[in-house]
Amino acid sequence: MNRMDRSDMHLTFTRSPLDHAGLARSNPEFIDSALRDPAAGCVLFSGGDVVMSAEGDPLVLHPSQAQAMGLRPPGLIFLGVEGHRPWFAGAAETAQAGPPLDFRRATMMAEPDMAAILGRARAILAWHGRRTYCSNCGTPNAPRDGGTKLVCPSCGTEHFPRTDPSVIMLPYSGDRCVMGRQPAWPPGVFATLAGFMEPGETIEEACAREVMEETGLKVISARYIASQPWPFPSTLMIGLLAEIEPGDPVAADDIEEARWFTRDEVRELYEGPLMRWGPPHYSISRRLIETWLQG
Repeated sequence: MNRMDRSDMHLTFTRSPLDHAGLARSNPEFIDSALRDPAAGCVLFSGGDVVMSAEGDPLVLHPSQAQAMGLRPPGLIFLGVEGHRPWFAGAAETAQAGPPLDFRRATMMAEPDMAAILGRARAILAWHGRRTYCSNCGTPNAPRDGGTKLVCPSCGTEHFPRTDPSVIMLPYSGDRCVMGRQPAWPPGVFATLAGFMEPGETIEEACAREVMEETGLKVISARYIASQPWPFPSTLMIGLLAEIEPGDPVAADDIEEARWFTRDEVRELYEGPLMRWGPPHYSISRRLIETWLQG
């Protein structure tokens, strides 16, 4: 793979090069034409991981080549158009397509545009895996719009890919911040707090609730920093800096430990053990920490 200086890169999975062609993809003739386009590309997955080429890059085939290998239902899904190049994705039925590489590792190494394409593909394929049957009547669903929609042939219910919003925040007070750790993490590893939004909540309310549930500390105000699609399997991470009242954090919910860190302690932590977790641009958690460190 081509390696490049990523010190000032945008967050992985963001700034996708794809036009999702939301108006055109409902036309079967458009999808058929895109499948036949000589420039069309297709990426393949196996068990949620990326099928790789012999050169160590994500394998890109023409849709006809991918279909000849045998694909799991629903077959090829339409991802969008990059310039004049249509993109598709599918889940390989057998290992004949080639060895898969762990999705996280593959997208850490991929070029930014390819990582965004792979992220969209994985999220939609994972949704298909969870929506084989109509949730209204139990009939097997049928793909429409290039696989970006499912329709029940029995009751007519339409199903669309869902995205689960989640708040991710760095609580701080003055020159200190609070980070937590989960029991499964390696010793000494701490990170930002996060949790899914609940029905009826604003982003700020979800932030305040999660901080209170995980640390027992009260949020005074929250400031939006950035967001990131997170295809594990399909979440939108909404990043915030949360000013909190000072106090002793009490770890609760799924947090094993929560404690205060000074800026110097955070720098030491993130320039040491946490660098092994991936490049700085891969997760919005690092973006929040760097924003706070810069004041």
